[in-house]
Amino acid sequence: MNLSDILSNPTRMRIVQHLQMNKESTTRQIAEDLEDIPAPTIYRHINLLLKEDVLVIKEERKVRGTTERLLALNEGLWSSRGSSDISDLAYQFLMSIYGSFREYGSESGRDPVADRLCLRTCMIRLSDEKFDRFLGEYSELLGRYLESEDGDKLRSISIISSPVMKEAE
Repeated sequence: MNLSDILSNPTRMRIVQHLQMNKESTTRQIAEDLEDIPAPTIYRHINLLLKEDVLVIKEERKVRGTTERLLALNEGLWSSRGSSDISDLAYQFLMSIYGSFREYGSESGRDPVADRLCLRTCMIRLSDEKFDRFLGEYSELLGRYLESEDGDKLRSISIISSPVMKEAE
């Protein structure tokens, strides 16, 4: 199975996104964070991601008679992707966002302002060091909002970074 096929599933994509944000988590922590997805479904998708080497087990420990696994993304897999794989992954990522907007727009009575729907693009000039600092601060900001409280709504926030191939004139 190629990587874009693996990540074309929304549940698997959310598991990967969870681990991108949290660096490492147990299956139980992932299931708690993705509370709208049944735990058996989470476990099934995690097992597939492990089988396909998208995830790695960083540590195993015994907890109350069961083995708890600490999971992380297989960073080697991501860094070894060729440009065609990257294009396929970007396409899949964008199509999953498009699918969400299409589903949103297909239901009558939606109020984009009340629902806080937004689309933003910003081009900034940053050195690699500044960009690394930006991503660290972005991750810290999102981390402050990961815990949900009563009345919170599940929201999807995406960030895409790519080099500008040709400067605007």
